[in-house]
Amino acid sequence: MSKLLVIENEKIIVKVCTLGATLTSYYIKELETDIVLGFDDLSMYKEKACASMGKTVGRCANRIGNGKYTLNGVEYSLFVNNGPNSLHGGKVRFGDVEWEVEEVNDKRTQLSYMSRDMESGFPGNLKTKVIYEIDGYNLKITFEGISDKDTIFNITNHSYFNLDKNKSDILGHELYIPAKRVNLNDESGMAMEKTIDVNGTAFDFLKYRKIGDKVDVSGVPLNDYCKKIIDNSIDTNEDKKVDNLDINYTYETMDEKELCSLKNDVIELRVISDLPGVQIYTGKSLNVDGRNGHFGTYAGVAIEPQFCPNAINYNDFLKPIIKKDERVSHYINYNIMLVPKGGSLKGITEKLAFQAMTTRLPRG
Repeated sequence: MSKLLVIENEKIIVKVCTLGATLTSYYIKELETDIVLGFDDLSMYKEKACASMGKTVGRCANRIGNGKYTLNGVEYSLFVNNGPNSLHGGKVRFGDVEWEVEEVNDKRTQLSYMSRDMESGFPGNLKTKVIYEIDGYNLKITFEGISDKDTIFNITNHSYFNLDKNKSDILGHELYIPAKRVNLNDESGMAMEKTIDVNGTAFDFLKYRKIGDKVDVSGVPLNDYCKKIIDNSIDTNEDKKVDNLDINYTYETMDEKELCSLKNDVIELRVISDLPGVQIYTGKSLNVDGRNGHFGTYAGVAIEPQFCPNAINYNDFLKPIIKKDERVSHYINYNIMLVPKGGSLKGITEKLAFQAMTTRLPRG
């Protein structure tokens, strides 16, 4: 039986479901606003239509090409569940299993899962922990892993964000992504080893831009847009709208950095992590009844810090390998500031404290 764990302070309430170590709610009390999409009925997280909403995904987030990879000279085969590829861990996905509660109090909850040797085609008995911690308006998620064999460890959170109190879509939200390069997708939606500069493309969020200025349901299909760039058959100064974003922005450094920021007229959400990339998905295929209404096309934007998709099979990208008996951890910080009418920043104390711990990037 799945359990709902609650951590709370004077500013926010965070709820985590043991099924999938899932972030079900990130509620800002002052605004009476939940900034992540989710379900009040926990059984919905068992349904395929939930689109991995808020779940912890792994052992390998995103796609592995053709369901195959080689590690230490041995080829491994995975369950194929996304076209020709293996997605979010394959057959036994971390987001679909029950996690054990190790700790829960007002500020922190810790869950764990033991993934057995060769589960879903991954070697090693991998003990994974997910830790949720709150401080002021901010939430930190830490992923820890240790294995008795070399294996893949690429874990992330798959929440969809919508900062509006009355949810419609996220096309009016502004997005800032300081990454200068993205991986182009192939026809199956797999991030290729080929990267391009975002300048002059629909992927350019080097300054805050409205998502709706770059994304529209009648725009160029994303994978077709990528193919036209590869074939040199598209003028990047034209066709600037795509039908969706579902693409990896690459940094290829394990330093702490601001991966992206999302804002509306009252909330600014900054996503800080040591992970080397971030997948941005604008939710074109969402179609499910959720908390307080229907989640349809563009109802939320998924922000997924992670290693480059299929990096285990690429030469020029950091590989998500955890060595035998080596304890590894990665983290995601969600840093929130409130901007009420009149422009006075709330949560300024939290902001300054957070700045002391993070690397801030210029807005250009």
